[in-house]
Order: sequence, then C-alpha cells, then structure tokens
Amino acid sequence: MTNNDFNIGIIGEGKMGTNLFYYLLDFGFKLIWICHPSANIDKIRNTFEKKIKRSFDNGLMDEQHVTFLLNSIVISSDPTVLSPCDLIIEAISEDLELKKELFRAIDPVVSRNCILASNSSSIRPSELIPSESRKDKFIGIHFFYPIALKNIVEFITTADTSRKTKDFVKNFLYIIKRNWLLLNEKNSFILNKIFLDFQNEAYLIVREGTLTFPEMDAIVKHFFFPVGVFEFFDSVGVDTMLTSIRNYVRGYPHEDYYKPLIEKLESMISEGKPGQRSQSGFYGYTRENADINIAFLKDPKVQHLIEDTIKRLTFSYISAAKRYTMQSRCTTEEINNALKEYFGIEKGPFTQ
Repeated sequence: MTNNDFNIGIIGEGKMGTNLFYYLLDFGFKLIWICHPSANIDKIRNTFEKKIKRSFDNGLMDEQHVTFLLNSIVISSDPTVLSPCDLIIEAISEDLELKKELFRAIDPVVSRNCILASNSSSIRPSELIPSESRKDKFIGIHFFYPIALKNIVEFITTADTSRKTKDFVKNFLYIIKRNWLLLNEKNSFILNKIFLDFQNEAYLIVREGTLTFPEMDAIVKHFFFPVGVFEFFDSVGVDTMLTSIRNYVRGYPHEDYYKPLIEKLESMISEGKPGQRSQSGFYGYTRENADINIAFLKDPKVQHLIEDTIKRLTFSYISAAKRYTMQSRCTTEEINNALKEYFGIEKGPFTQ
C-alpha cells in the first residue's frame, strides 16, 4: 500500500490545523481538510493553489506531484466528505464541549475502521470518544507548532486503544518523519506539564515582588529557552493557557500549588487581557517590553538576584522532568531529546 492509498482528514483551519495540512502535503496522502462553516473556503483554496504553484515555480515540487495534489486534495466545510478517511486528526480550539460535539457529528459519517485522533494539548482522548464502538480507534496525536521544526509528537493512547490502531499510527508518524513519545492518559501531555512547573515557578518568583515580568522573561530567554514565560502566555493566549492548566492540574494532589497562577490568569481574562491577539496581556504590546533587557542582565546590583532565580528555575525544571519521566513509560533519553525539540535548545534537563 502506498501513501496515495491513505485518506487523511484534518479538521480545523486555525494555526495548527493549517500548519498540519501544509506539512502533510509532501507525503503523498489524499488529504481532506475540513474548515468551519464560517470560513472563506474559496480564499483558503485559492491560497493553497497559489502555494502549490509557487512551489512548482521554485523547483520544490515536480509536475506530477502538483497534478496529484490539485486533483486529490479536498477543502470543504462539509464533514460528510470525510467518509473515505483512514485517519482523522482534529485541530480545533481547546474547548472540551466543542470537541465532543465535533466527534459525535463525524462518528456516523466515517467508516468503522477509521481512526479518530485529537491534537488537543490538554484534554485526554477518553473524554472525547463519541461512541462505544469507537473506543479501540481513538487516540491523541499532539503535534507541536511549527510541525516542520518540532520533530516530536505525543502519541497518547487510552486503556481501550487497540494494537492495530497503535501500529497504524506509529507507521503514519514514521512516514511523516516525526519522532514520538508513546504515552498513556495518566502521563499525557508530559512536555507541557514539565514546562508548566517552570512557568509556575517563574510566576511565583515575580509575585514575590523582586522581578517584573519583562525581567523574568529576560532571564528565561538568556539562560534557558528561546521564548520568555510570559511572552509565551501572551502568544498562545491567556484564555487558552488557563483552560490547559486547569485540565493539567485537575485532580492533582498538589493542585493548590498552581492556584496563584490560575487566579492571575483568571483576573487577566476578567480585565479583558487575553494576550497578544488583543494587544493586551502580560505586555502592553509596543513589544519592546518583551525584548531581552540587556542593561538589567548586566547590572551588577542584581547579579545575586539573577543567580538565585536561575537556581530556583533550574531546580523546578529538572525536578519536574525527573518526576514526570519516572511516572511515564519513557526513558530519560527520550524525554531529554523530546524537550530539546520542544524548546528548540541544544541541551535537555538530563544533560545539564
């Protein structure tokens, strides 16, 4: 069986759905892209055709592949066109009820053998299974943005996921050249949870009054990761982050540890500060506030404070990585490599 024999459905025209669609174009699948009924399908289709033509003009695609794509790709707002799919990946907003409603709607449309997957970054797959007959063919495939630059996927199974489903998805991920962590629901979203402990510690330090949000982000960007903690919140969306964090910590024995951060995000939403998309979040979005403050980092009067902050953040990061690795079925090498891809860094927590 060739890739051309596989029908892959993608649902969602947002940042992740669009990124996934364009990433999969290179692998020869027959793709069916379902967009929201309110989306401008003609505009989306025209953009796709222009990108294909540009790739051909630049020598990135041959004529045969261009012809295949133009004749096989389906872009629609009608979910009934998903009927021939072997695998469907949902990538809509991080809303439990919307996702459940979506899967209930497509369940009777697709074949019994079709595998349903959610790209959710915080909702367990078992919460989204639309019917008893679909339990063995429902999984989570959590990609990271941008997909082409983040060679790691969290492949999340439920207690009922069949061996056949696992093998199919592993083969699919192998074909599209993505490494994966195989996780069960108990240790799902392990990379985001590790980052959450780091984010939470960063907020608790700022809350003590010794650092501002830009100063903390300056430390994070200079000594740890390419993006600051509070820049990240604003970029993803404060509301999205709040929903995700609530999902992560629900039922934690130490749930109260995250309460100050959750309350901060709740207050920001109530104040109309959802992040970058509204030009109001942790930053006011002249954007220069989010840049690394070189003068601050070089100020000899704050070096002791910076060193203490680095120690606290490092301890939180490594402790979380160790704790979640022990709880998972993954090796330290797998988690180390996954976090390097996730953060875009040269060294993971186990190569400090």
